[in-house]
Amino acid sequence: MTSQERRRVLLQDIDVVIDGGANGGQYAEWTRQCGFRGRIISFEPASETFDVLSEAARSDDDWHCHNVALGPEDGRALLHLTRTSLGSSVFRRTELHSRVWPDDLDAGTEPVPMRSLRSLWPELGCNGRRVYLKLDVEGAELSVLEGAGPVLDHIALLELELPLVAMHHDAPTFGDVLNFLTARGFSVVALEQNHSGDDVTGQMLMIDAIFRARSAASYGDSSSSEITRMSR
Repeated sequence: MTSQERRRVLLQDIDVVIDGGANGGQYAEWTRQCGFRGRIISFEPASETFDVLSEAARSDDDWHCHNVALGPEDGRALLHLTRTSLGSSVFRRTELHSRVWPDDLDAGTEPVPMRSLRSLWPELGCNGRRVYLKLDVEGAELSVLEGAGPVLDHIALLELELPLVAMHHDAPTFGDVLNFLTARGFSVVALEQNHSGDDVTGQMLMIDAIFRARSAASYGDSSSSEITRMSR
């Protein structure tokens, strides 16, 4: 099964895709190519990259974009920018990241607004909807999941870009994320190679990991009052 074939199967019963770390909209456009016709909610914190994202979504009435970082709490974050924007992160890049992507040079920093999924949830219109949460936030995946709190119990499927080796300083490991999600009742659906790997060592660097919630509550059966209470 190819990645596209797998997404066609997984997305067929999904109502909303939350696209965390949307960059220029590549993933959202790919879900459309995979046949998804539901609502897409994209989050991209870097201002210049957000302009590209907004332009990509302009002709799609069911694709909504927010210039904000997802994180553990509401506040501000300092984003370390890279030239291509693909490596921009709240964490600093390691030497390995710089060696594998030598053209993705450091491009300064930008303070950005940050929101937690727990706080955002009542605003997203996801009550009673089947939600697919995709996170590609360059090492910050675990902090976003932790910031979601009980909202995670209302997510049907998760897709995370996860490093197998240290790509950013002080970022959580693959094992950290796997242990957290296992404890929260998620099981692995698929692990897909994300990058060709390190040509020097043969090390696989990153994977796209897809998880399915075991609980029936994952499919958005909570009332509006319950969700509002969770956001407090």
